[in-house]
Amino acid sequence: MTNLASLLDKISNDRVSGSSEIYSELLDGLQKALLKKPKVQEWRDFSDGLSKVKRSMAPLQNVAGSIRVLLNAQIPDEQFNGFVKGFLTDLRDRETAAPQKIAKTLMSTYKPGKVLTISYSGTVMSSLLSLPKDAEISVAESLPMGEGTMTCKKLADKGHRASLFRDSMIASEVRKADLVLVGADGVCPEGVVNKVGTMLLALAAKEHAKPFVVLCSTSKLIPVLEMDALEGEGLVDQMNIKEVVFELTPLELVTSVITDEGVLSGEEMKKRLLKDRGKMKDTECQSC
Repeated sequence: MTNLASLLDKISNDRVSGSSEIYSELLDGLQKALLKKPKVQEWRDFSDGLSKVKRSMAPLQNVAGSIRVLLNAQIPDEQFNGFVKGFLTDLRDRETAAPQKIAKTLMSTYKPGKVLTISYSGTVMSSLLSLPKDAEISVAESLPMGEGTMTCKKLADKGHRASLFRDSMIASEVRKADLVLVGADGVCPEGVVNKVGTMLLALAAKEHAKPFVVLCSTSKLIPVLEMDALEGEGLVDQMNIKEVVFELTPLELVTSVITDEGVLSGEEMKKRLLKDRGKMKDTECQSC
């Protein structure tokens, strides 16, 4: 198995890390793989494979698309790895700087006394850790995987006033909050792909006139994204149980999207991404 094939297998089987962590894992792995000077065919196989795993994670699909663009450019074999190294260096620099830029923008825009969030997001965590220690942070349990527990524990370990609540309490908890913060696996014109429960947060925020804010780096923005809800169904104690991990929340319900490039309303972000979609060529997107 080649280095790129091993990396693809590792990424595909990571069911614990958040989108940002998996993206960083991908960039680190690609930089290491470059040391072995992969052949163009290996890059082609890797790009095809990456486009088929974790389809809701926009950063992974953006990387697959960037490699596909290089492949379509018919760059000579001996120069191909140099071009890959160039765009990977740029992506790494941007991703490293993103959390601090996003946190700074958030702090200059909102001064919440109580914040509510869901699941686990490295980008959201960086912003939450930038809040004053006396700010209250409520975290939804985030079943079926329960990542909210990890978020709550990490915040408490850093001395923040964090508490965990059951997902069934989302509506009542939003009513008490000043601000609802969520991360994203991807943001496309159709909406924000994130952990199940995000839509309920957005609807409750609209009902109670609370700001619903999405935090993500520009690596999460993508003109076309194939939704992968990760649905499951099975028998437990002779009862048929249905589960879903991810869902799509329309941008019309989003107050603002804060990225490392600044702030856009949900409607403005939708227009931007639709404009980007209009500029795409068929060869740049397997889903078009």
